[in-house]
This record gives sequence, structure tokens and C-alpha cells, in this order.
Amino acid sequence: MEDIYSIIDVGTNNVLLLIASLTDHLKIIKRDSKISAMGKDMKDNIIDITAINRTRMILTNFITMARKYTKNIIILGTSCSRDAKNISLLSNWLENEYQLKYHIISGDEEARFNGLANINEFNEFKNIIMFDVGGGSTEFVWIKDGIITQTQSIDLGIRRLQNKFDNDYQGKYSETQRLLTSLSSTPFENYILIGIGGTSTSLSAMKFQLENYDPGIVHKSKVTISELRNILSDLRGKTTMEIEEIMPFEPKRADIIATGTMIVTEILDYFERTEFLVSDRGIQFGILTQDKQDLDKMLS
Repeated sequence: MEDIYSIIDVGTNNVLLLIASLTDHLKIIKRDSKISAMGKDMKDNIIDITAINRTRMILTNFITMARKYTKNIIILGTSCSRDAKNISLLSNWLENEYQLKYHIISGDEEARFNGLANINEFNEFKNIIMFDVGGGSTEFVWIKDGIITQTQSIDLGIRRLQNKFDNDYQGKYSETQRLLTSLSSTPFENYILIGIGGTSTSLSAMKFQLENYDPGIVHKSKVTISELRNILSDLRGKTTMEIEEIMPFEPKRADIIATGTMIVTEILDYFERTEFLVSDRGIQFGILTQDKQDLDKMLS
């Protein structure tokens, strides 16, 4: 039991559960993902109470599940939690109800953990830029020869764009381009792009027309810019209900996947790349690369 850890990632759109054993190497025991849409309709940095309640329900389920395997539960908050003035409604509830601390990590920490999760997954490549398009922000990681050289988090998020521009596609497109110009310069050439997180994995699953999400197919798969543009063109002509039919593996993402596809397309254009690889490993796996001493600190 003491070598089993559960990492719960509370994002702006999804809550992710990972239960893994670290006895000899990382062995996945259970994974799950639920749409909370915590950042939906967030105004003036106040999370809607309905979204708080949705998130609490998912966390109750995940914590109950995790405690069947371990007492070592680490709960992380990212972009939405960083911004929200009323996040104490969630953090205090976790403390009072479950005696669990809510760790709100910075954008740079989020990016670093993404990098740590994937360095050994893609060590055949010398130069890598990773991106994670989330609900509230997008994190970038630059890796050279297996070492993270720089990280950056920008306020480019799917829910953030939806809340600001609603159905104004041109507004979302222009804001995406504006925010990408704030990225640091890349210190090396001949790099590959790797997309992490729900947006990138969903695009891969759509490419392969999966009815059920399969990490064995998605992880390390490739998506080209032409495939992205075809998906985006197809999505923009469909209603939310029609989109749900083509992504049965996660239909609740249907209202935001077109915006996410646009962002990923613009990232490839910005870096002048015609394809990206997909990673199914996010910050939860990065957390588990830490020494046991550092993990135990997060539990205390």
C-alpha cells in the first residue's frame, strides 16, 4: 500500500485520476477522466457554483475509488484554480471533508511536470517542444538531449476563449495568434512537436475513429496538419450533437473540441511544423517521477 499513489489532476475542463504502483517501476493500476467543465461560464475570476458542485461530485467518486488502493492521495489544481478568487470553496471542502490538501501548482511547474512525464517516453529525439492545450492555459516545454531547458505557460485556454468570445470564431482565432507571439524563442533547430493532454489525445482518437479511448493506439501516434484542418473543417459544420457522435469516447468534450483543434492547428503553424506526435502522459506521471521524499512532502 505504501508504494501505491493516487494523483488527481483538477483541470479547467477535466478531472483526471491516476492510481499507480512504484514498487519496481511505474505500473498503472487505474486511470479515469471525467468532464467537470469547472471553468465553464467563469466570470471575473469566480467559478460558477454549479461547476464547483460538479467538480466536488467527481472528486468524491475519485477519492472513494483511490482509497480502496492507498492512503497516498495527491490532488493538484491548475489554471482555473490559479485564477479563481473563490477556489477556497473547493480547497476548504477537501480539507474538511477528506483531510486532503489542495496543491495549486504554477504554470511553469505544470509545464515542468509535463516534461518530466515524457522525457523517457520520447528519448529517441534530441530536440523536443511539448505543448499541452488545456481549458485555461497552454504549457510549453523545451527539451534538449533529455534535459528541460525552458518552460512557459500562456493564458491560451479553450474554456477561457469560449467564456470570452462564445461563438465568435474570428475573435478566438485572433486571440490565439496574439497569445502565441508571446512565446519565448526556440534555442534549437530540427525539433519535433509533441502534444500532451485531452485536446491532443482527443484529436488522435478522432483520427483513428475510436469508439472507446485506447491509450495503446493514441500514445506516440502522429497527427498531421492536413488531418487537423480536415477535422476542423468537419467540426465547424456540425452541431454539438453531431460532434458527440464522432467522439463517443468523450462526448462531453464536444462543445469545445473545435476551439481546441483550432488552437493546435495554430501552434503547428506558429512553429512551422506539418505534424505532431501525441503523448498520453501528463503531469500526474511527472509528479510520480519525483523522489519518494518529495512525494511524501506533498502528502504532509
